[in-house]
Amino acid sequence: MRVAPIRFFSRPPTPGLVDRFGRRQSYMRISVTDRCNMRCDYCRPSAGDWRSEARERLLSFEEIARIARVATELGVTKIRLTGGEPLVRRDLPRLVGMLVGLGRIRDLAMTTNGALLARHARALADAGLMRVNVSLDSLNSLRFQRLTGGELSGVLRGIEAARRVGLEPIKINCVLMRGVNDDEAPALMDFAAREGLTLRFIELMPMKRGLDWNRRYLGIDQLLRRDEVRMRLAGKRPLAGSQDVARYWAMRNGGMVGFITPMSARFCEGCNRLRLTADGGLRSCLPADGQLNLRDLLRGGCTDDEIRAVFLRAALIKPEIGIYEFDAGAEKRSMIQIGG
Repeated sequence: MRVAPIRFFSRPPTPGLVDRFGRRQSYMRISVTDRCNMRCDYCRPSAGDWRSEARERLLSFEEIARIARVATELGVTKIRLTGGEPLVRRDLPRLVGMLVGLGRIRDLAMTTNGALLARHARALADAGLMRVNVSLDSLNSLRFQRLTGGELSGVLRGIEAARRVGLEPIKINCVLMRGVNDDEAPALMDFAAREGLTLRFIELMPMKRGLDWNRRYLGIDQLLRRDEVRMRLAGKRPLAGSQDVARYWAMRNGGMVGFITPMSARFCEGCNRLRLTADGGLRSCLPADGQLNLRDLLRGGCTDDEIRAVFLRAALIKPEIGIYEFDAGAEKRSMIQIGG
């Protein structure tokens, strides 16, 4: 089964990091590790199916910074650090400082599970990190532990630490799963409103081999039909002028909630993202398994012009729309290997 293709108007290419469909690639997500201290099962394969990459196969901070410099010269202005869990990578604030030193990045953020955030928030802020997104799929401590293998209390401390050091606005990401955590949507909305956070509900994507997507998937349109969700929204329409992939609503008691629909209402027509995997693969589309190898190019003594050519090639081969495979064995790389 495949998602039905959507047709977009194809425009002549223009100079710069622009794909065949006129989409300027200005945002790069950089995975710094494929390791994680949690085991969310929609992201990480079972131990028998996957091993993390050997340390020497991962990009060094110097290699990441060089790639990022070339990317910014081509017009990338937004970078997000991801993983795995980026904070299991030792001395991450040093990389943050190196990226800040490039001088062209307007938005430098990080997505984290929050477990180590309380320990590192101050150093990250001092190095120049601007804001964080924190993954939080349950407010029930027992359920949270069952879903992730981690401790909810540590994540909540991390959110508070991020607030204290100014890593704001803080966004809370929740992957909705039918029969798993969808009953907590109202509680999560109340938590975000009370704490003045931006909550984002994200549809489950088939990005892991063996995931029972059909059983667990819950569309955002189905969530929005629930009375206990609608009653917490301020107004009947999303806020105007959103620049994100999410449709945002103000909530009646404060804060905002966004709804991200990678499956039910695709947003490929505005995609401006490239992804650099921890082992040096450059991907221009999340569900498309093809990627270009930058690691071997760098370690072979390449020039900046050769790196630039790889970026231009990535933009050229970016598909009009990403195709998700629903066969349980179809995806070659899981989310943890790509970078969330």
